[in-house]
Amino acid sequence: MFKRMFSLARDYKWVFRLQKASRRQNVLMKVVHDFAQLLQNERERLLTNQELEETDVDGKRRMTLLDLLLNVTIDGKPLSDTDIREEVDTFMFAGHDTTTSCISFACYHLSRNPAIQQKVYEEIQEIVGPDAARIELTNSTLQDLRYLDLVIKETLRINPSVPIFGRRSAGDMTIDGVPVPKGMEFVILIYALHNDPEFYPEPERFDPERFSEEAQAARPPYSYIPFSVGARNCIGQRYAMLEIKTVLVKVLANYRLLPCEDKNRSLPQSTITPQIFYDSFVKIVNRR
Repeated sequence: MFKRMFSLARDYKWVFRLQKASRRQNVLMKVVHDFAQLLQNERERLLTNQELEETDVDGKRRMTLLDLLLNVTIDGKPLSDTDIREEVDTFMFAGHDTTTSCISFACYHLSRNPAIQQKVYEEIQEIVGPDAARIELTNSTLQDLRYLDLVIKETLRINPSVPIFGRRSAGDMTIDGVPVPKGMEFVILIYALHNDPEFYPEPERFDPERFSEEAQAARPPYSYIPFSVGARNCIGQRYAMLEIKTVLVKVLANYRLLPCEDKNRSLPQSTITPQIFYDSFVKIVNRR
């Protein structure tokens, strides 16, 4: 689907349907849709039969995203199966590759910056405790890991999970003297913005302190937008930060990340989310 954006021959639906890539896309989409439908059917069965037992700390049952979708109504009517499946698809697509990309690049940068890695580890030991490798993490504990926040933000600056996105102008406007009519489609290059030396001196250097309160206050608010911004920003950004933090805490509590030679090094390929295409890039050593 991403490659269609850069191919005129694949851009027109009637032409694309005649190609082998179209049949391949349909097969892959069926796998995703069937899985989402299976989740929906099973959750609906459990809700109908009242077989759910998950409870929160106050004794009330937790509502999952799927529960909310199955119970929500619009103008008195429930969402259709297609509506629900498309919402599930959105969360699966947007919440998988993006977080794994950030976690991978964070491990990469930490392995090459041992002083920063040690500072994160010491914060984990101080906030979470010596049993961080085993205990269950809470939302409040994760929120207290302030330096880890800076590390994740700096990772998303250098390697944004979505380096490019599109927008359509809602009305006539002028940008730097250039008239932009209503309905004009344009591309925002987050990667270029995040690596602009005007906002980030030595942009290739990994420096979490760029995101201290003082440093952030000195920059324009829209000079850092890893989750987009405005009404159409990332709906799952808070959950993503908690998920990334949880994984990194468990990894760093159990292992030290060491650098190793990047073999067959190549530039990241053009995909929706950047990926590292090296044979090996991090060595993992048990702390115990």
